[in-house]
Amino acid sequence: MTGLIGPGYLGDEEIHLVLANTADADSQNGSAPSYSFQIRRLQDNQLLGGCTLRVSNSSALQYSGHISYAIAPAHRGHRYAAKAVRLLLPLAFRNGLPQVIIACRPDNAASRRTCLLAGGHFLGILHPPSPEIGQAGDDGICRYLFCNPLFTPTTGKTAEI
Repeated sequence: MTGLIGPGYLGDEEIHLVLANTADADSQNGSAPSYSFQIRRLQDNQLLGGCTLRVSNSSALQYSGHISYAIAPAHRGHRYAAKAVRLLLPLAFRNGLPQVIIACRPDNAASRRTCLLAGGHFLGILHPPSPEIGQAGDDGICRYLFCNPLFTPTTGKTAEI
C-alpha cells in the first residue's frame, strides 16, 4: 500500500487527469511514492500526454523534482502541461507537501515556460554533487518552487481554514 490519498477528480474546463497507477516508495532505487496520470482532453478524451507526482520530502527530489510531465508532439503549444501542473498541486499539498519542486534542464525552454505559466518561482540553477544524481548535465538543473498557500513556514504546520 502506497499510503497516498485518493486523488479524486482532477480536471478543469479543458483537460482532466486520469490515474494510470500509483507506486510505493522503493528503498532499493530511492524512488518516492508516486501517482502517474494520463493527461486527456475533456472534449474528446484524446490522450495528450502524461504526468507524475512524487510525494516525499526526500532531498533527492531537489534534483529530480516532485512533478514531471510530457506532452505528445502533436499536442504541444496548448499549455496542457502547465494546466496539468496546476491540477496536481492541490493533490501534492493534500498529501502533506509544504512545497513542490519542478526540475528541468536549462536548455529546455518549453519546460521552463511551463513552470512559470503554472505559477512557479525560479530558484536558480543547481549543480548536483555527482552526475548520477538527478537529470543534470554540465549545465545543472533549473529548479522552480510552488508553495502551499496554507503552509506557515514559521510553525511548519498547515493553517486551518
